[in-house]
Amino acid sequence: MRPPRIVKIIRIDPFWITTLWTNGEVRLNDFSGKLAQFAANARWQKLTDFEEFRQVTVAEGDTLTWPNLQFPNTKGNLTPVAFDPDVLYAESQPVDAPAVIEIDPEHEFTQADYARRNGLAPSKVRTWVRRGKLKSRYVPHLDLTLVVE
Repeated sequence: MRPPRIVKIIRIDPFWITTLWTNGEVRLNDFSGKLAQFAANARWQKLTDFEEFRQVTVAEGDTLTWPNLQFPNTKGNLTPVAFDPDVLYAESQPVDAPAVIEIDPEHEFTQADYARRNGLAPSKVRTWVRRGKLKSRYVPHLDLTLVVE
């Protein structure tokens, strides 16, 4: 079974990010303890500014990334700052809240995850869901549509 991955960012506070994970957990990552480390590293330095920090997104349906902060990788291509989802999960704390949503990872996927698994553009998957060509399940309080196989 695949380890939990981030489905959606629920809330961004100064250097805290609350996320929904594929196992249905809502978890909190506290980055405030890493600010000194961020300040000392040119790649992460801009994350000490909350205006930059709050530009965080979910990359390809599984981890936190900052597409506005890019650096050259070993091949010389620009890559956004991102964190390993396994590390994020291990360092996060569960939020005392009932499970917001149960996701069956064998049969339900975020639209971005479904697109990536099938080599499709996310916009194509959104169009198919909107037109009813893919079975989906909408979770209104999270504004999240899951593709159901």
